[in-house]
Amino acid sequence: MKEYIFLLEEPVGTREIKIIASGMTDAFKKAKAFRKNIIQDTKLKVNMILKGIKYND
Repeated sequence: MKEYIFLLEEPVGTREIKIIASGMTDAFKKAKAFRKNIIQDTKLKVNMILKGIKYND
């Protein structure tokens, strides 16, 4: 499994989330859903950037 690291840039600061997934598509879907929940809760603009991938055994 791989650990995908995304940065969520919010008006109040930057948050780093780590998602464990087997592929990039799966990780992106999970991160997008996480971002959507934040937007619905706060009504603020949130940008998402892929920071990197960490390979685990």
